[in-house]
Amino acid sequence: IIDKEQYMVITNGEELILPRKEFELLALLMSKAGKVFKRDEIMGKVWGNEVVVGERTIDVHIRKLRKKIGDEHILTIKGVGYKFKY
Repeated sequence: IIDKEQYMVITNGEELILPRKEFELLALLMSKAGKVFKRDEIMGKVWGNEVVVGERTIDVHIRKLRKKIGDEHILTIKGVGYKFKY
């Protein structure tokens, strides 16, 4: 469960407070579960087109999210991007 008003995620009955960018990334992926989000689309929607961040920024945030919510929910589509699976 994701509560966008309180920036809170509930997983396995536990409240999980995420840093802003991790929350926004998870909210984006969960907004259309099963849809593959391309890396440039993620970058634009979460970080904005005007912000310059490193190429591996998305990967680092994905790794942190997987550690917090479980590896099985965020799938890597090699060479394309990521998708969320319930």
